[in-house]
Amino acid sequence: MPVNNTMLQELQIRKLEHLFRIIDFDHNGLLQKSDFQSIADNVAIFTGIIEDDDHDNLLREEGNMIWGFIQAYFQQPNLQNIDSKQWIEFMENFFFGADDEVLDQNITFIVNRLQSVFDKNKDQLISRLEFMSIFVSFRVEVRFANQCFKAMDLNGDGFISTDELVHAAMDFFKSNDPDALGNKLFGELGSSHFQSVKVQY
Repeated sequence: MPVNNTMLQELQIRKLEHLFRIIDFDHNGLLQKSDFQSIADNVAIFTGIIEDDDHDNLLREEGNMIWGFIQAYFQQPNLQNIDSKQWIEFMENFFFGADDEVLDQNITFIVNRLQSVFDKNKDQLISRLEFMSIFVSFRVEVRFANQCFKAMDLNGDGFISTDELVHAAMDFFKSNDPDALGNKLFGELGSSHFQSVKVQY
């Protein structure tokens, strides 16, 4: 496995744990390939993507790709699941990479995918309704959607532009500032909506 070249700060770890709970679709305290597939299916349903069309297939393929990255990182081609500590390790060493350039590329990929899927009218802006679709698709507590939208709409024009979305994503993954507005990209941290079952070892 790669040597840990980054040192995540406490707040960054909290945000990655929050993301873990979002992706843990069945709330069993573990991430599995099926969780990524379920997220892809949910996104397709709530964004009106037709089953088995090219966009639907791409979402599924990307879910498989992410799980493949996890299996490759842990050098276990038959790996069935990972816990939150393994998730943090994977993200710290794989997603964050060895330098800022790798991290920025990974963050840009996430922004591009969010825009591609949720910007329904392709105007390069995320409306309040489109932003709500992100929360519903990922099953983030919707009651936080409005305040999170306002936090990321930096110029107050009622939309989240590409630059504002990039800014939010950079904040979410890179910032250790508890007041960074992008911390709310995936809802309020520690939202009670995600209560995973405690796994017994």
